[in-house]
Amino acid sequence: MSLKSLADEAVAQISKTASDPLTGPETEAISKIIEHALVKAVNQTTEKCTSAAVICCGPEADLAHKIAEEVDRAQYALIANLTSMR
Repeated sequence: MSLKSLADEAVAQISKTASDPLTGPETEAISKIIEHALVKAVNQTTEKCTSAAVICCGPEADLAHKIAEEVDRAQYALIANLTSMR
């Protein structure tokens, strides 16, 4: 499931629980809040995974750095996709 579909689903669920229908600006604002929350979660997860890779691969630090670089590339791609959602 893509992050855009997750964000859309979250906005739809929020809209269903609201007592009044959401306006266009409210929907857009909520969507941006969700987008920023997803980016923050991805950044924190990336940092944790990178730290774990470095700790687990202590003697093989080169391997840990390669893993960290791959994770960073994936993170940059994800952030680019989220940015294009705006």
